[in-house]
Amino acid sequence: MDKRVLIIDDDRDICLLLSRFLEKNGYYTETAFTASNGISRFNEKEFDIVISDYRLGDKSGKEVLLEIKRIKSDTIVIIITGYSQIKTAVDIIKSGAYDYITKPLITDEVLNVLSNAISDQNQNNPEMVDTPSSVSRSKITKINNNSYIIGQSKVIRDVYHQIDIVAPTDYSVILYGETGTGKEVIARTIHEKSKRRKHPFVAIDCGTISNELAGSALFGHVKGAFTGALFDKDGYFELANSGTIFLDEISNLSYETQAALLRVIQERKFEKVGGTKAFDLDIRIIVASNDSLQDAFQIGKFREDLYHRFNEFTIHIPSLRNRKEDIPLFADFFLQESNKELGKNIEGFEDEVIEKFIQYTWPGNLRECRNIVRRSVLLTNTPKISLQSLPAEISNAGFYKQVEVASQTFSPTNSRKDLKDISSKAEFETIMNVLKEVNFNKSKAAEILNIDRKTLYNKIKNYEKSVS
Repeated sequence: MDKRVLIIDDDRDICLLLSRFLEKNGYYTETAFTASNGISRFNEKEFDIVISDYRLGDKSGKEVLLEIKRIKSDTIVIIITGYSQIKTAVDIIKSGAYDYITKPLITDEVLNVLSNAISDQNQNNPEMVDTPSSVSRSKITKINNNSYIIGQSKVIRDVYHQIDIVAPTDYSVILYGETGTGKEVIARTIHEKSKRRKHPFVAIDCGTISNELAGSALFGHVKGAFTGALFDKDGYFELANSGTIFLDEISNLSYETQAALLRVIQERKFEKVGGTKAFDLDIRIIVASNDSLQDAFQIGKFREDLYHRFNEFTIHIPSLRNRKEDIPLFADFFLQESNKELGKNIEGFEDEVIEKFIQYTWPGNLRECRNIVRRSVLLTNTPKISLQSLPAEISNAGFYKQVEVASQTFSPTNSRKDLKDISSKAEFETIMNVLKEVNFNKSKAAEILNIDRKTLYNKIKNYEKSVS
């Protein structure tokens, strides 16, 4: 039977949006535009999940939560909140809410939270989850209601050995790794294994913080501190106090913000923008970067003194292409995750699919792997995923190696003196060089080459025929 969802929000547009979206994804929904009407509806009918806005005209989201839990304690309650209400939302979770979703709503995020909530409810929130036999050899842990696979390659086991060493300390940690390697997962794991695990973990993408509002975002502001500051606001550091703060893409912060951050770390105190009161700070800091911060300070793009403050312990997270023995494990794990999400029962992958996965360079790492498996599950109507369900960059992975070897062996002196032939091979060498520079991301390659993706595919396909 479809899961029954009650949506409570005084914004009728949000109710309509969520209702239509969830019904398209197999949920039965009903809506209420006031807290009182929602609670009354919940009393009259059976619902598995309640999604409620925090700010309602007649009651708060917390009052709705407590009333729902009084009527039926095992109901999943999810709160919709604005970014300025995150501290309140954390308090609501302590009162029994499953999770909160921040505005503006992203429909895929809503679906993911619902899927995780239902999965956790079915499993009664065990510490370890059972998995299909294909991934039973690899440990799967749960962090903040999400499951993550570790893997069994030596390089990743070395990473988790380092985590076990540093987690119990209060050392600052720098995480290095390419996009999609799971830096936030590693940061959360350090927090969960530390003495601060019962306190907040707050993650911030520094690339999304504007220079003008960085001080307010990190340290908060008081009402009237600047135009538009209509109320007091807590910053990320205050929200994370006593716990762990994770600053992703730390090198994106401006030099001025880096100076303010250094002062806060040195003094272990901070002031809100426009305020005069100093707040004590007891916090662990984990930062992450795609590029070397040491190189950045040597060329003047990062403060050297701030780098040395952070550089108490460093962990390098390997890319997926450097842990190929883990690729089948992750593929199986993401397959089971996608089966649950989409209500399917795909059994596995054809052998040639796994071969292509191992040949591919995975420039987007684990994030890309998950997205490709989810897409393949969506497109597959057979017991196993075949090559037909894979995007071209995966299904052609072996070909790229073949043409790369062919292009390396070509030189004008050992070919026919045919200008057209020489021109086409020189063109293909240029294409291959650009593809390698961008880790075979064809959208980026096409942009650099000033051609569209279709033209790029056709040129690759034509060259494939010529070397076969």
